[in-house]
Amino acid sequence: MMRSAVAGALSGAREATGLDVLFGGYAAPDSDRFTITHTVGALTPALTGLVIRAGKGLGGLALAQKAPTAARDYLHDSSISRHYDPAVQAESLRSVVAFPIVVDGDARGIVYGARRETGSFAPQEVRSVRAAADAVAFRVAVDEAVQKQVESAETAEYLRAVRSAPADREWEQVRVAFAELRELARTIEDADAQIGIQAILDKLTPDAAPEGPALSVREIDVLALVALGLSNREIGDRLHLELETVKSYLRSAMRKLGAHNRVESVALARGLGHLP
Repeated sequence: MMRSAVAGALSGAREATGLDVLFGGYAAPDSDRFTITHTVGALTPALTGLVIRAGKGLGGLALAQKAPTAARDYLHDSSISRHYDPAVQAESLRSVVAFPIVVDGDARGIVYGARRETGSFAPQEVRSVRAAADAVAFRVAVDEAVQKQVESAETAEYLRAVRSAPADREWEQVRVAFAELRELARTIEDADAQIGIQAILDKLTPDAAPEGPALSVREIDVLALVALGLSNREIGDRLHLELETVKSYLRSAMRKLGAHNRVESVALARGLGHLP
């Protein structure tokens, strides 16, 4: 859905302005880079997949400053670093304007408008590129607000299920210890110590059902923390993973387990012996 929204915003801006190329991309919160994922009017694949870092190139400046930037002649603008010149040259771009996609005060990506000739941009062109960036920002904000509500609802459902279950404080402590031991195991390089920790983890869980799906180490790490009621963002902080990476592991685990939500994924993982 987000991909179609971004593509639609870029296509609309190009129709309104007649600019040669519109392109852009966005990233997860607190990231210092983003990837160009969408182009309209490009003649080559040079721009697609390009990773733009804060402060680098025209878009990187706009990302770092959270403000629009423009270049009348990109390849001869001394204020721009030369990191992305090969891609710009491949598309024969000359004048470029970049507007940040700002969500909750954070620059999360860039929408670019470009021509294959030097010169300034007309006010209508600038307004259209800005409108495209604002449209993407609005859609990102809406999607993330919905996702946050879904996570909150699923976490609340899980916590209600735990509280309504027979009191078993010791068993919940075992689950906390299981998650913490898995985190500790990743920080220890000594092979013997790792074997010892794994032996303890094995004792905390029953034998995995032979007919059950195989989950990766990271998928179990994520599910162990979901079982403690943590949100995706909190899990990312604990495991030092990007938010989108946590979501990816969780989606993969749910798909393997045949689960429809977080609560069901934990229950199924426990039933198959992956979690205590």
